[in-house]
Amino acid sequence: MCSSDLRPIPPAWCSWYQYYDAVTEADVAANLAAMDELGLGFGVVQIDDGYQAAPGDWLVPSGRFASLPGLVRRIRGTGRRAGIWIAPALLGRRSQVLREHPEWAVRDPVTGEPVPAGRVVRQDCAALDFTHPGAARWLRSVMADIREWGVDYVKADFLYAGACEGRRHDDVSGVEAYRRGLRLIRDAIGPDATLLGCGAPVLPSVGLVHAMRVGPDIAVGYEPPGGGLSKPSQRNAARNVAARAWQHGRFWINDADCLLARPEVQRRESWAETVRRFGGLRSSGDGLAELDAWGLETTRQLMVPSAAEPLV
Repeated sequence: MCSSDLRPIPPAWCSWYQYYDAVTEADVAANLAAMDELGLGFGVVQIDDGYQAAPGDWLVPSGRFASLPGLVRRIRGTGRRAGIWIAPALLGRRSQVLREHPEWAVRDPVTGEPVPAGRVVRQDCAALDFTHPGAARWLRSVMADIREWGVDYVKADFLYAGACEGRRHDDVSGVEAYRRGLRLIRDAIGPDATLLGCGAPVLPSVGLVHAMRVGPDIAVGYEPPGGGLSKPSQRNAARNVAARAWQHGRFWINDADCLLARPEVQRRESWAETVRRFGGLRSSGDGLAELDAWGLETTRQLMVPSAAEPLV
C-alpha cells in the first residue's frame, strides 16, 4: 500500500460476492448453504446490488430482502466476513433521498439541473455532492450504520460520479470533491474494514482504497455488445486486467473481477487463467449449485487460500 494513512489489509483470496442483475436474499442463502455443502472455504460473502430500494436509499431494503442486519448476522454466524456493495456517489432520480434533499446533487452551472451520472442500477442517476455538509453527514451515517450491522468489507462502485464536474456547495474541482468523499467513507468504516473501489478514476484513488477493480465487468459472453471498449465482456476485462497488472502491490490489491466458471460462460478456461495470473483479490460470481465438475474444481483451486498463486 502506497499511503501511510491506510493500514494494509491482506488480499481477500477467498472472497465471494453475488453476481446477479438484482440479487435476492434467497440467492445469498442458497450460496451460503452451497459453500458448506461443497466444502468451499470462502472467507467473505458480499451482498450485491439489489438489496436497496433505490440508488441512495441504502438503508431501505427492496422487496427482495426482509432484513439486511439479519442477513449480515446470518453470514457472520457461518464464521465468514460480511461484505456489501454500495454506489455511494449516486442518487437515483426516483430515490427518496434526492426527493427530500435535492440540494445534495451536483448541479449544472448553467441550467441548475442535476448533473447526469448515467443510467445505472436500473434508473437514471444524479451525482452526490460530497462537499455539502448535510450530504456528508448523511453519507457518514449510512456507512456507520452498515458497519454497525457487522459489515467489514465494502465494495464502493460507480465512484466516477463523485468526480463529475459541476456546481457544488464548496467551490472545488471534481477530483478534490471525489477524494474528500473517499476519505469520508474510509473514516466512517474504520481502519479494520476493507474498502474496494470500482468504476473509479485511477490516480485520484491512490492511497484511499485497499483494492481496486482494474477492468470492466466480466460477462458470460466473450465479445462486448456492439464492440464497445468499456462494455462487460471477457475480451475487455482480460485486456484491461493484463495492462494494469503493474498496479498490484504498488497502488493497491488488483481486482480482476469475479471468476465465472459455470458451463454457459464462453471461453471460461481462458478467463480462469486470467484470474489465476492477475487476480490479487479473487472472488466467485457464480451460483455455486450451477457449477459442473470442471467449474467446481476450478473454483476450489482458485478460491482456497492455500491454492492462491502470486501474480506473474
